[in-house]
Amino acid sequence: MIDFSLNLYRRSTHFTHAKKKAKYGLAKVAKDNSIKWTTYLNYSAAELDFDLVYPGKPIIPYTGDIISFTWDKHKLFYGFVFKYQVKEDNSVSVKCFAPSRYLKNKDSIVFKTGTTSDRFNEVCKRAGIKHKIVSGSKHKVAAEVCDSKTYFDMIKSAIDKTETATDKHYFIYDNYQTVELRRVPYKKLDIYVGSKSGMTGFTYAVDIDQTYNVIRVVKKDSKKSQTVTATAKGKKTTKTTTGDDPKNTSFSYTDAKGQSIKQWGRLQTTVNAKEKANQAQMLQQAKDTLRQKNRANKTLTITCLGNINLIAGNAVTIKIIDLKKKISNCPIIKAVHTFGSDYKCDLTMKAGESWQENGSMS
Repeated sequence: MIDFSLNLYRRSTHFTHAKKKAKYGLAKVAKDNSIKWTTYLNYSAAELDFDLVYPGKPIIPYTGDIISFTWDKHKLFYGFVFKYQVKEDNSVSVKCFAPSRYLKNKDSIVFKTGTTSDRFNEVCKRAGIKHKIVSGSKHKVAAEVCDSKTYFDMIKSAIDKTETATDKHYFIYDNYQTVELRRVPYKKLDIYVGSKSGMTGFTYAVDIDQTYNVIRVVKKDSKKSQTVTATAKGKKTTKTTTGDDPKNTSFSYTDAKGQSIKQWGRLQTTVNAKEKANQAQMLQQAKDTLRQKNRANKTLTITCLGNINLIAGNAVTIKIIDLKKKISNCPIIKAVHTFGSDYKCDLTMKAGESWQENGSMS
């Protein structure tokens, strides 16, 4: 079996009441094939889960304690205990998160016009985590008010706007102790995974539940109206009303339609027009949104032999004989590595064009 280390470092003496912080090696009591390392592309911290089996009184990794994990001398995980369970047989189950977990903290910030890199630096400093820009963006994102949002959501807002403007994708990755801003794909791996190349199982799924082939860009016009009323004492008052009064509200809109209506039917959504946009600008906005939304969501999940390079943000070529498919540079959006005598990977991949998944982290 490949050499590995799993170490516990007391973050403080709060729970132990000892005079100094201690270090414990956990590799010898780690249950075989119980260590799971998970990386995500979708604004989630890397995770490490494992089970410990003790013949006697267990050494408990308390919440907040530090855990480090190396496999074949490669530093893979550094993070903090967020949950543990102790059972009657003296076994202990532990869940840890990497440093970017602290980007789930909420805050209220007014951002000036700046790049995604600027915003990444700002929120990481506020979260108190070590960080690095591996691949930065020069595109300027407009000033924005982020009120009671997670740091993840604040970065996501800038990344999404940068992607729309430049078609370049960025993501956040926990590289051991350092949280990094990377561009995807981070690495295009020079390996194949497939029917004759280490794959032991797969599932290929296609859905159009979140797909739209008609984009309607809408501009609302709400005119002000005045109502004059008289009081019992003879005084006149004037009340100005705005908003969604049916008498004073109208809509203008521009549509962009895709050819997929013939196969999928009409799948329509609306988007608010940009401020002061004219008809031509509304049409361009509709076309840009249609290009992003008018495609099926294709997800491929694969179980294969373990390889530490198969992580979220990297791309790999897939060959599946049963589907008669070869997908070059298929993006990995989630990777679960199970370490032990049967080291394996469970990969979730985007088989279509889109790298990033949608969804708020609040």
